[in-house]
Amino acid sequence: MTTSTCVLCNSSNAKFCSSCHSISYCSSECQKFDWHLHKMICKTFTALPPRPSTAHKLAILFPFDATDPQLIWIKCERRVDEEDGVVWEETDIEHLLAIENVNPEYQDAGQEFKKITRNKLRGFNLSYTVEVVCRETFLVDGSTPNICVRHTTKGRMTHDWRGPIVVMRQPGTAVDPLVYEDIRADDFRVAIDYFLSY
Repeated sequence: MTTSTCVLCNSSNAKFCSSCHSISYCSSECQKFDWHLHKMICKTFTALPPRPSTAHKLAILFPFDATDPQLIWIKCERRVDEEDGVVWEETDIEHLLAIENVNPEYQDAGQEFKKITRNKLRGFNLSYTVEVVCRETFLVDGSTPNICVRHTTKGRMTHDWRGPIVVMRQPGTAVDPLVYEDIRADDFRVAIDYFLSY
C-alpha cells in the first residue's frame, strides 16, 4: 500500500500501521495517542474470514449488547435503474438492525443513513464518505442503549445512541454515493469522532 494521510491530523505522507495496514499515522506521537482506540480493532483486520463473494463489502458492527466492535461482511446487491441506467448498490443490513421487543407501532420503521464527509472533531474533510446506519426510530421504538458505542467512546458520546449500528464506507463525497467499498481501520476512528461530536 502507498502512504496516506494521518487519521488524527490529516498530515500527508503518513505511514500505515505495520500490523493491519489499514490506518495511517504521520508520527509515533499520533500513533500512541490513537492506540487505545485502534487496538480494539487492529487484530481483527489481520484475521478476517474469507470474503463470501465479490458482492460482499467489509463493514463495522457496533452491537448494542457487547463492548467490542465487529468486522462483518455485508452483501451489496448491484442494481441498475431501468430508466437512466444508473448503477447502484443495495445493502442487506435490515436483519442486523432488528431488535427484540420492538414497539409494534414501529415494526416497519426504516433505516437512517448518516453520511460523514468531514471529521468535525478534528477539523478536516474526508476524501470519501463514512456512512453510519441505524434504526430510524431508535430513540422511541424500544431499542436499548448501545453498549459498544458507550464503551468505545468511554462514555463521552454526546447522543443517546441505541440499538445496533453499522458503519460502512463509500468512495468519494457526492451527496448520494451509489456504491460501497471495504471499511478501513481509520474509518473506525472517524465513526468514534462522530459519536463524540454529534
